[in-house]
Amino acid sequence: MGLACEPQLIIADEPTTALDVTVQAQVLDLLKQLTKESKAALVLITHDLGVVARYADRVNVMYAGKIVESGTARDIYNDPRHPYTVGLMNSVPRLNVDVKTPLQPIEGQPPDLGNLPSGCAFSPRCGYATDRCKVERPELSLASGKHAFACWVDIKDVN
Repeated sequence: MGLACEPQLIIADEPTTALDVTVQAQVLDLLKQLTKESKAALVLITHDLGVVARYADRVNVMYAGKIVESGTARDIYNDPRHPYTVGLMNSVPRLNVDVKTPLQPIEGQPPDLGNLPSGCAFSPRCGYATDRCKVERPELSLASGKHAFACWVDIKDVN
């Protein structure tokens, strides 16, 4: 029904939640095919980084309702610049790592969206946070090309 009026934009919010891997792939392939045939844009909202890696051209990483990093899927996966993005990547199991290696969770709790802290919402959970992070919210700034991140600390300079 959603495609009957031939929309130019399709928004799919967690379209594969609770589906097994086979059905998930079929749904995503169908969405990809439908958007290609109809020339519609697809906004895919998901927590599944595997889905993002396979299907996304551009990625916006959000934390507490704000975009904290934006770029191509390649930029985000190969050169994450925001500490939250790095934390997400480090919390995903990898096939090339010993199964006994523990995952690295992001410490702390997500903020109360009705009572966000001043400054960067991620600062209470961030290992790179400075005093500035606690009082001033950073805007997106270009790292390179169309890859942008919102952080006062460039983790490339720290690591």
